[in-house]
Amino acid sequence: MSEEKRASSRRLEILLTVAASALGVAFFASVPYWPREPFSNPVPAFIAQSLAAPAEKAPLRGPSVLASARPAPDLNLGLPDDVAMIVRRTGINGETGLIPTAASITTFRLRASGDLVSVAAPTGIEPVVPARGDPDPRGRGPGSASEASVLRVHGFYAIASVDRGNTVIRWTERGVTYEISSRTLDPARLVEVANKLR
Repeated sequence: MSEEKRASSRRLEILLTVAASALGVAFFASVPYWPREPFSNPVPAFIAQSLAAPAEKAPLRGPSVLASARPAPDLNLGLPDDVAMIVRRTGINGETGLIPTAASITTFRLRASGDLVSVAAPTGIEPVVPARGDPDPRGRGPGSASEASVLRVHGFYAIASVDRGNTVIRWTERGVTYEISSRTLDPARLVEVANKLR
């Protein structure tokens, strides 16, 4: 391409750019002067009308789905302040910081004796149910011979075990299995404390 043709195409390019820019400026400058029809915005009138009119609720048809739902179980039982004070609370997964966990292991110091007890709702364990041959607390009357050997917490069947010097009482209530443990209390005293949990 010769030098003259290049100069001519460059001039044409500049001319088209200036013409397009002038056309754009003219268009946007003329918009406020276009004739308009009056336009009423229906949104403010709708809002004012809805605020003035009483709210109409849709009628319920049939029973509520939530009516039959059970309340969420409490995974963190505690002792009243006059019975014990909290010494430590640790998440089931070992977290001790500000991360909230659904369930925790709470250690209490009993005010009367100074003994330490830990309360938890451990995960991944089977519910506590009477084993075959164990006396069922619901099937016995008070004062019967086997009634004394049956452990109950909040009226639910409980089992006791000793693991490495730690006495553990475990029971299931409302679908959640709880346990209370102590290194110094015997099962009978531990059940007394467990019955004060709320």
